Amino acid sequence: MIPSSSTSSTQVTFRTTVSENIEDAVSGELMTRAVTLFPCGHTFNEDTVIQCLARNKLCPLDRRRIERHAPNYTVRHLAETAESHPLEEIKHEPSQEAVGHFLRGKELAEKGEYATAIETLLQALQLTPTYEKAQAYLEFCLKRSSENSLSSQQVPPLISIKNKGQEKSFSSTESSKERYTELLFNLLEEPSIQENSILKKILENQVEELMSQESEELTEKEKTSYKWTEKLLGENKKVRQFVGEKLRQIHQQSSSLAPGVPHSFISSLSAISSKEIQPLVSPSPISMTSLYNAIMQVHFPEGNENLIEQAYILDKIYEIESNLSSEEKVPYIFQKLFTLAASLSPTEFEGNTKESQAFTLSNYSSFLLNINRLLIWQKLPGGNDYLNQPQIKALPLKKRGELLTQWIEKHGKNITKLDLDEELDLTILPPEIGQLSQLQTLNLSNNQLTTLPPEIGQLSQLQGLWLYNNQLTAIPAEIGQLTKLEVLNLGDNQLTALPAEIGQLTKLQSLALCRNQFTIIPAEIWQLSQLQMLTLSDNQLTIIPAEIGQLSQLQSLNLSNNQLTIIPAEIGQLSHLDTLWLSNNQRACIPRKLSLGFLSCIRMRFG
Repeated sequence: MIPSSSTSSTQVTFRTTVSENIEDAVSGELMTRAVTLFPCGHTFNEDTVIQCLARNKLCPLDRRRIERHAPNYTVRHLAETAESHPLEEIKHEPSQEAVGHFLRGKELAEKGEYATAIETLLQALQLTPTYEKAQAYLEFCLKRSSENSLSSQQVPPLISIKNKGQEKSFSSTESSKERYTELLFNLLEEPSIQENSILKKILENQVEELMSQESEELTEKEKTSYKWTEKLLGENKKVRQFVGEKLRQIHQQSSSLAPGVPHSFISSLSAISSKEIQPLVSPSPISMTSLYNAIMQVHFPEGNENLIEQAYILDKIYEIESNLSSEEKVPYIFQKLFTLAASLSPTEFEGNTKESQAFTLSNYSSFLLNINRLLIWQKLPGGNDYLNQPQIKALPLKKRGELLTQWIEKHGKNITKLDLDEELDLTILPPEIGQLSQLQTLNLSNNQLTTLPPEIGQLSQLQGLWLYNNQLTAIPAEIGQLTKLEVLNLGDNQLTALPAEIGQLTKLQSLALCRNQFTIIPAEIWQLSQLQMLTLSDNQLTIIPAEIGQLSQLQSLNLSNNQLTIIPAEIGQLSHLDTLWLSNNQRACIPRKLSLGFLSCIRMRFG
């Protein structure tokens, strides 16, 4: 629905309007990490929720017991916008000329001519950057234009602006490709663009397209794009910031699989790799830095804020010296990728074509996905024989990789066991793993995985999942769909949290979380009523919540090498516990309330 054109007689600032709904009631801070509690429905910042779960698992407002919690992305987006909103707190009446542009833009929007409406609304905002109705219509038109672009299944280019179907004319100076390229590079250097992934990507796509063409002058289509770029990203910083924020929000919304569930980049690698590859000619340091950041996003799609830790993990995966700059690391990454690809598909690299070895995100995504497809395929029963057929070996890497789906449909439905820990060095798990619907055990230990695809949740028969010694920084919520899982080993990774859905694994008997980065025990663990073995050694735990007493079937508990100072008395409720490891803590104290009879039944291991 198009926003209402009615106006309020009282001008109210953005922050004043929303602050009472996006500030944490306990800390008073904006809820940029909002989490909603259930069943009470109250929302707090993640830090507040963590403290409540560690202390008494009660809502701080109504003291109701917290049964579960989930990220609230609507409040997060509002809080983030409020935190960095570029428009002045004091609103001014728009100029008469701005009103005229607005009315024209409104009329065009109602006719569905969104591209032209955007240009007209931007003119209104250039005259009065705080014109609220123009902002609302601009957001509406941008979203509609974005949806149209997504429906065409293409990487969104800069919006081509036309007036009643006629492309605008430019002077020879304005249409100069040199001037256009210079404008793009200057904009890419700005911090506000570097911080905005979607705007940065749009500009980089334009640079790559321009530099890959031989003609010296802009085409008519490029001229209209240049006009758009100049208007949107030229002199008016406030308009640029406002539209950038809206584009970012639209991008986040359109890339979600479901409300509150971020879309995994890995699950879309197949679609990306099928796009036409545009070689990057003589890349500048700016483009190389951006490419490095995009590679980081491939491996860490959850958007963890710890970029230093992510860079360290990426360096480890590709065996790169950490003292190199990001643009210096890119050639090392691609060299290793191309070397591995050549070993799997030597005929593809015989011609040494520039297109096949260009430093582009499309190339990276395609090679990464298909290399890992073939590495896994070779371990599937009958897979190696199929791949060694002369007519299959002659195919390019990408073509062979794309055959995996239909091969599994024909030959892989009855596979019940898959062992992939034999030094394969897998860096991603392809989405085709979800097709192995009869798998009962899956061993992915000793690889270089940083994330798992949501398709892991399709393995409904899985009983054992081993992910020991990888580089995982997050686990997808879809893991909660593995309701038959009895053994889960996530030891020796980089995890700091687990999804709430892990509490749905009601048949889980053994859970290993040793050698990770946990500072608190995820609250959902206490829902695992059948758990018999829990390993939490070598983390950064400082407290064990009283809820540990709910694990009535627990037999073995390893808490060694943490920062614990006391063990809660509720541990005495664990009537089946026979082994407790407590070595290398802060002189962890055993409560006096525990009976001697209970202690005598447990093998206490302090050293």
